Amino acid sequence: MTTQELWSMTMSMFKPLSEMTVSEWADRYRRLAGMGSSEQGKWHTDRAPYQREMMDAFSQRGVHDITYMTGAQIGKTVMLSNMIGYVIDQRPGPCLLVMPAEDDTDNYSKERLAPDIEATPVLRDKVFKGNESTIRMKKFPGGFISMTGAMSPGGLKSRPIRYLFMDEVDGYPASAGVEGDPVLLATKRTQTFGTSVKRVKTSTPTLKATSRIYKEFLHGTQEEWEVTCKHCGEHSQVLFDDIRFEKTEHTINGNQKEYEVKSAVWKCPKCGGTMSEWEVKRAPAKWVAYNPSAIKQGHRSFHLNAFISPWADWKAECKKFLDSKDDPEMLKTFYNLELGLPYEAKELTATPDLMFLRREHYKAEVPTGVLVITIGIDTQDNRLEYEVKGWGRDEESWGIQYGVIPGRADEESTWEQVDALLDREWRLENGKTMKAAVTFMDAGGHFYDSVLEHCNQRRMKRIYPVRGDNKATGTLVHHTKSTKKGLNLFVLNVYVGKRDILYNASVTEPGKRYMHYPDDPDTGYDEFYFRGLISEQERPVKKRGTYVMEWTKIYERNEPLDCCNYARCAFKGFKIDLDSFERRLYGQPEIKHADTSGKPKRPKGLLSGGIKI
Repeated sequence: MTTQELWSMTMSMFKPLSEMTVSEWADRYRRLAGMGSSEQGKWHTDRAPYQREMMDAFSQRGVHDITYMTGAQIGKTVMLSNMIGYVIDQRPGPCLLVMPAEDDTDNYSKERLAPDIEATPVLRDKVFKGNESTIRMKKFPGGFISMTGAMSPGGLKSRPIRYLFMDEVDGYPASAGVEGDPVLLATKRTQTFGTSVKRVKTSTPTLKATSRIYKEFLHGTQEEWEVTCKHCGEHSQVLFDDIRFEKTEHTINGNQKEYEVKSAVWKCPKCGGTMSEWEVKRAPAKWVAYNPSAIKQGHRSFHLNAFISPWADWKAECKKFLDSKDDPEMLKTFYNLELGLPYEAKELTATPDLMFLRREHYKAEVPTGVLVITIGIDTQDNRLEYEVKGWGRDEESWGIQYGVIPGRADEESTWEQVDALLDREWRLENGKTMKAAVTFMDAGGHFYDSVLEHCNQRRMKRIYPVRGDNKATGTLVHHTKSTKKGLNLFVLNVYVGKRDILYNASVTEPGKRYMHYPDDPDTGYDEFYFRGLISEQERPVKKRGTYVMEWTKIYERNEPLDCCNYARCAFKGFKIDLDSFERRLYGQPEIKHADTSGKPKRPKGLLSGGIKI
């Protein structure tokens, strides 16, 4: 920082504070460029009235911390831009904007901030041009705004900061390199400015046990937006539990339910009267604090769900719930992005002993209900372990065989046994046979090159190499190419997969997501298998000052869990026409033939939607 910059910044601190609030400033001066936003032109806070108090908390005397825990489509980013514009024009000082990754800050700067500065005359005239400003640094008289990613310890530690903006804090890593919690690192930079500091944290929440934004929300005033019922005149939150909707449903592709929401209304929890979406979003409303004493510590916190947003449609929101209600990972996303709430997974009740005791008699190698078979193979230094799984509708599954192939993954004799497994025909009760439709094989460990090459040599048998990714969220199956030779490779989110498997193992009634196992001792499903299946637990672990969720072993041998994970991903990662398989297996006329050419499909991008086989 030059002497001139320091002097300019110091003098700005003695400038009389503007009495204009952020929302007043935005209504008077702000112009939306339209890039990265669905709207452009003059800003109107009345478009989303809940934003007024949320923004004005920034210009409120005595308030130093502002927290937004919200769903998507609320307008968090544009409110941050309004506060940044207000600082530039009305209360200049050093600012820091932190986003999860540096790419996020670059995209925000180029697509949102820079165009909006150009579109707003009072900002365009103040932000320095040319070499004075860069993508990650905008300078103006009396201050600057520096933008960095949460993984950059240098960007989080360099200068004293008066205004700190932290966007999507639940997406931050546990540590900025080896320096520690990025939230704490950035917060330390505000200590120099004492009571004039403003710290803004925003995010959609994630898991309740580890969510940063949820903890911040609890420390603040815990304000909720409450609307006035036209029937009783009382104020209430618009909760999803009080939304009443009518729906129709039908089945497509044999196993996928398609929903259509016909209507949706809000039922007042106090009088039972109903109001339409149009009425609710235009009804008189106000913020109500459920922890008002937090204002003494200068901390206001706000929570909003998507049902309040003018950019969200209630029927579409209800459909998102219906599409996600039977999938734990999708339901978590609905809670986080639509309800703006942290997700608390239900307690998983499966134990090795219970799983072993519920084994059942199969009348054939492949019991009735199985429509497709997949295989998951785990690679160890001196052996391969595998599981053959049968799949029916609604992700009901049947264990068929668990076994071990002795030998190294770089030995031809080992691959001869893999070929025998891939070529094996499994017999149904009606006498017909079926082979595995897809096989996923672990390419991790010491045999990466060998597994990639051998799998690609056998691609006509639909065996694909996979590697694991341990992110707590994200796509279950992602197709890519190996960096070395450009060969097929699938990346699996094994973290999410484990959560889904243990959820399914806790289902106690045959049907949707239930996991069946045979009692025949020759199939390999003994006590050791079930200990290996229920071998890990998801627990919050403290790392460098913050909690993260991790899978921890409760039993050393976890190969059964890995094999099951690979086999399930092989089923979930491809669009499999179960109707076609059912017609073929049970002798009914084929309407549409499945592809049996053996040629692998050409996958593109994310495969959570799947490849049809």
